[in-house]
Amino acid sequence: MTLSFRRLGEDELDAAAALEASHFSHPWGREDFADALKKEERYLFHAAFDGEKLLGLAGLVLCPPEAELTNVSVAADARRRGIAGRLLKSLLEAGRGCGISEFTLEVRAGNTPAIALYESLGFVCEGRRKDFYRDPKEDALIYWLREGKDA
Repeated sequence: MTLSFRRLGEDELDAAAALEASHFSHPWGREDFADALKKEERYLFHAAFDGEKLLGLAGLVLCPPEAELTNVSVAADARRRGIAGRLLKSLLEAGRGCGISEFTLEVRAGNTPAIALYESLGFVCEGRRKDFYRDPKEDALIYWLREGKDA
C-alpha cells in the first residue's frame, strides 16, 4: 500500500460523502463537503489515499487560534493500519501552519478505539456533554490538544 496524505479535492466529493455515509448516523453529504471546500478560510480537509482510492478523511473547522477536528473516518477495510493516526498528524500539522495552537474534538464516550488514538496524539479529555449524540443516544467527551503538547 502506497499512502499519501493531502487536501481533499473537489473531484473527491462523491467518495468523501460515501465514506462519511458508511460510518455516521447523520453524515455530511456531497453538498456539505462542497460548501466547506468553498470556505477555505474556515474549513480544511485532509484525506488519505492509496493511489487514487480514498481511504480516510478528517477535517478542521478553523477559528484561529483554535480549530475543531471533525469528520474523522477511515474505510472499514483500511482500519488498524495506522492510517487514522498518520492522517490526523498531517491535518494537525497543516492546522499549525494556519496559525492554530489549540485543537478540540468531540467523540462518543463508547468509541474506545478513537479515544485511544486521540490520547496517543496528546489530546486530553476536559469535559462531557450528556446525551449529545443520537441514533444511538450517547454522551460526547470533549478533548483538547493545546500548544506545547506534541502530536
